[in-house]
Amino acid sequence: MAFSSGANASCPEEGISLPASSLSRALIAVGRQCKISVLVHAPAADSYLISGQTLSPQDGKFEPLLTQLLENSPFTFERIGPAAVAVVKRPQEARQTGEVSRPAGRPEEVTVTGRSLTGSHLRHLQLDSYAPIDVLAQPELEITGAQTVAQLLKFLPAVSGNSTSTAVSNGGDGTATVTLRGLPASNTLVLINGRRIVNNGFGGEAADLNTIPLSSVDRIEILKDGASAVYGSDAIAGVVNIILRQDFEGLSLNSYAGRAEQGDQETESHNLTWGRGGDRGHIMVSLAHYSQGALMSRDRELSATADNRARGGTDLRSSAIPAGYIGLGDGTVVTNADGGGYRNWTSEDRYDYSEFTTAVVPSSRDSIYLSGNYDFGDASTGFLEAMGVRTTAKTQLAPTPVFTRFDNGDLTVSADNIYNPFGAPVEDVRKRVLELAPRRQFNETETWRFNSGLKGRWDDWQWALTVGLHHTRADEKLANLIDPNRLAIGLKGPDVCIAESGCVAVDLLGPSGSIDAPQLDFIRGESRVKGSTRMASLTYVADGILGSYSEGDILAAAGVEFRRERINFTSNDAQGLSFIGGSASGSAEGRRMIGEAFAEISVPLAEDAVWLDGAVRYSDYSDFGTTANPKLALRWRPTPSLMLRASYATGFKAPTLVDMNQSGYQSQEFLFDPCSRSDAAALPGCLGQSDPARFQYLTEFGGNPELEPETSDNRSLGAVWTPTFAKGFSTTLDIYDIRQNDVIDTSPQYLINRNAFEGLYTERVLRDERGDITRILATRLNIGAREVRGLDLSLRYERDSEERGRFRWAFNASHMDRYLNQAAPGSPFEDLAGIFIDPASGGAGSLPKWKANTGVYWDKGQWEGAYTIHYVGPLSETFTRNATLVEREIDSWFSHDMQLAYRSPLGIRLAVGVDNLMDQEPPFAATAFNDNYDGRTYELSGRYWYTTFAYNL
Repeated sequence: MAFSSGANASCPEEGISLPASSLSRALIAVGRQCKISVLVHAPAADSYLISGQTLSPQDGKFEPLLTQLLENSPFTFERIGPAAVAVVKRPQEARQTGEVSRPAGRPEEVTVTGRSLTGSHLRHLQLDSYAPIDVLAQPELEITGAQTVAQLLKFLPAVSGNSTSTAVSNGGDGTATVTLRGLPASNTLVLINGRRIVNNGFGGEAADLNTIPLSSVDRIEILKDGASAVYGSDAIAGVVNIILRQDFEGLSLNSYAGRAEQGDQETESHNLTWGRGGDRGHIMVSLAHYSQGALMSRDRELSATADNRARGGTDLRSSAIPAGYIGLGDGTVVTNADGGGYRNWTSEDRYDYSEFTTAVVPSSRDSIYLSGNYDFGDASTGFLEAMGVRTTAKTQLAPTPVFTRFDNGDLTVSADNIYNPFGAPVEDVRKRVLELAPRRQFNETETWRFNSGLKGRWDDWQWALTVGLHHTRADEKLANLIDPNRLAIGLKGPDVCIAESGCVAVDLLGPSGSIDAPQLDFIRGESRVKGSTRMASLTYVADGILGSYSEGDILAAAGVEFRRERINFTSNDAQGLSFIGGSASGSAEGRRMIGEAFAEISVPLAEDAVWLDGAVRYSDYSDFGTTANPKLALRWRPTPSLMLRASYATGFKAPTLVDMNQSGYQSQEFLFDPCSRSDAAALPGCLGQSDPARFQYLTEFGGNPELEPETSDNRSLGAVWTPTFAKGFSTTLDIYDIRQNDVIDTSPQYLINRNAFEGLYTERVLRDERGDITRILATRLNIGAREVRGLDLSLRYERDSEERGRFRWAFNASHMDRYLNQAAPGSPFEDLAGIFIDPASGGAGSLPKWKANTGVYWDKGQWEGAYTIHYVGPLSETFTRNATLVEREIDSWFSHDMQLAYRSPLGIRLAVGVDNLMDQEPPFAATAFNDNYDGRTYELSGRYWYTTFAYNL
């Protein structure tokens, strides 16, 4: 992942067979099979046809092969890097047509350019872009050993915060997202081939990366700058553009198998890709299967227990225990341990749920991808892209806990309940119902994407008209829960729990095992959530040369886009109440129409030296109104080897349809009540010390149809240096600043804090006469603000020699200088840079000040190898231990990855790799909800071995 775009320059010894086609298609085939990068003016190469032929390299070198291909054509080539060439018009041809023989400046090395890079509809070179862009091309994807898009992006330096993945068990839903700059996933726009895709079917807030098979990906472009002026909503932190394979020729078989050194988390993937081109068209089909095995919390020392006192943390074991925590009216708490009668409960009786939980969720994915195009011969081409993906995930959680005082419904054990030996009502029982067996969560997602349209050329302009239809269906089932309504009547006496009507009295006061099969059958519940999102779109965009004058060509682009978005999800909540042990997702149904117009321009102010770039997008939403967002950028090249760039843009994120329309969502949130501290009597909002044994609080979330968009201002300043005295070396440095207002948030932890410390929000934080929180009402509001500032640095060097082969080195780092967060107007800004606050507590996750990777890549002949080091800087966390506020440091973390591969002349590639070579355990986090570490930032697996096999015919 640390390597630059480019590839190994060696061609198959048996040669390359090319069908009759355009020159551009032939160059694509040569570039892929020889693993070289080619720069070419696409319209010129598209218009020149070649006959079917077989090209024969000499000793695997690509220069003789290109010479054969371009012989008797109006084109020649120039070498511009160790494995990169520019295909240009021959000098006499260039003079006749008035074309420049080769591009000015340093060209970006992609297989065939003439496409726009992410962040603009104009056709800039990567190092000439006015915004920082990382490109992960096929060689990088191959050498990392990554098998999912989420896994590939996880360790990028610019990625931090609360992304989701299958490493998130309790609270996860089988989806995966990406979070640039530590902002929420809904602030990073994910595109496929430069086009929007439908969001996931559960929350509808962000695209699910697990619905994009990595085997179908050609390259990934990461724009680390705001781009609402170009793409519209959601592109506040940046854009991840996933470019799919479209021009593959031949047959490719790939298999991967891996497992942790400790013998678990077995993973495999298999994919088959076939492609064929003709005189006027091309078709490609890819089939893929991926499956990941489980890693249980109990199987790693770090995650094996929730009691972290020995590590300097706290005891996070649950007060809901199999023998029961039974609070009596006189203030005493007893338990019925081991069936030996009641005794006083102590904190050492807490229940360790880590025995049952999955730390890495087993999941699988099956996909089919189809791509095709047809040349109509009148400067227009029809294209088709279709993808279907089915994903599943199976999570195991500890058996259901019951908190009778704090769960939904009247769960008091009545005095005349046949199992109540105390002769008085019992309000506070905390029971872990082992008899139900572990909770099992099953998630299934089915996604279909279809894009089709026409694209073509007219003089110096390119245009494309695209129709898109996307649909995602998501189902979630959580079994072995408890129906609160049935439990409520089962805890009452015979006058309420009437046996003749089917009621079964429930024994919550007995020892573990006292709840027999008839009782379990009576109270057992199962939560089911069904959701779907749909998107239909029509987009037209054109780009080209608007005019020319003495300083150069004026580039321009313009277009329109129309979208219809819809979401609909429901859950089988127990008559509006959440099942005990689960959450009530409620329901949401909404739709909107969106119309947008956009334009871009790039004006050279001084020939090959200064450019002024601008963009603007006007958006009209049917549910909240209109917004317009501009972008302005300046690029200056004071010397041929140095370019300075600066930009300013505004951005917005539209409230999601869930934000505006959800109702009935309840969840037991992991929060901290300051009133549970021993000094609670001194806090204005506390009625006394609340229960210090509690960590979960019933929270009701709700949508708000009056929400407005989140808005932002993005500023960046950067430099690109490619010194002539150090051939093969380049470096970029970019400073970014994002200021965001009207942030949509619920922040139940903020409500609790303001309630305890200032006596506010008494209508939202509901407490009983003892001061314990019974419910929190958290409706979405435009209340927050953020400012994120930092810098990105990249260094890159490559060298090629006949004796030693090709060598590449890269270093990429991101520094977060500050992350100022304001939870609500009037509250102070808190700097979260370098801090970890678990998302289960309403935090932004891990926001390290420094995150980096560095790697070396080498290949010679038929051998290639890579070594990469990932680094996550130290973090701090704050928590309360024994009524004392504790601040501790979470250690920095290194991970070393290595791969060695051999390519045979028969088209076979074999590779062996290891992730986390040093078997480095993730750093302990005392406040982490899942498994004592942040699964969104680190890997728990330990040393992980894998092998890959590929055959290309």
